Amino acid sequence: MTTMTTRRRNRKATRGMSTMEVLAGASLSLAVLGIATSFFTAQQRALQVQTTFTESQNVTRTFTDLLSRELRQASYDPTDPDQGGAVAGTGAISDAAPPNCPGTDQGLTIATTNSIRFKADLNGDGDTLDAGEDVYYYLAGNTIQRQDGIQLPVTLVTGVPDVGLDLTYLNKDDTVLTPSGGALSAGQRDCVWKVRITVQASLPNPDPTATMPLLSTAQVEVALRNRAQNNF
Repeated sequence: MTTMTTRRRNRKATRGMSTMEVLAGASLSLAVLGIATSFFTAQQRALQVQTTFTESQNVTRTFTDLLSRELRQASYDPTDPDQGGAVAGTGAISDAAPPNCPGTDQGLTIATTNSIRFKADLNGDGDTLDAGEDVYYYLAGNTIQRQDGIQLPVTLVTGVPDVGLDLTYLNKDDTVLTPSGGALSAGQRDCVWKVRITVQASLPNPDPTATMPLLSTAQVEVALRNRAQNNF
């Protein structure tokens, strides 16, 4: 009798988990796994957003750096006596005549709110036919293009809104020169001392739950070295 009682007690002590206990454990495990998965997905989306935004910033900053470096050299003409040359008006770039800022080298040939073309005699050979001496930047669709002389244009920035490139022109008094009919006149171009460049890139948000695109904006103000005394 004692042996049978002991066996019954051992069976009760060593019996497995009930079905309800198994289901409860499985539900708890699934809940923990779901929370972990949601957290991992959120972190992955945040990383993708940050990576895309950083890449967009790098592109806009690279563009403004390139345009700034080249624009500072606009109107450079080493044959001009004001720039160390011999005779005015005999080099690659002619001088402006009165009444609009006479004596400035006419290196700006196109100046609109979303395009700019400028020339410079970088190597002092008396023309603007060499690489980097006749450069054209312009907004085309949703891209910003750069054309060097007669070469084919090269895309520098993509995902640019319709108003994603804005060029503001200022004279020596920091007064904004307002384009007439969308472009500065020849007289206004002769009086440009500085250019304020604003570029914006709009890229699709990699987060599928987000409805707004990622916007990256860069702005810089550039002084034409051969016209302005206060260089940036």
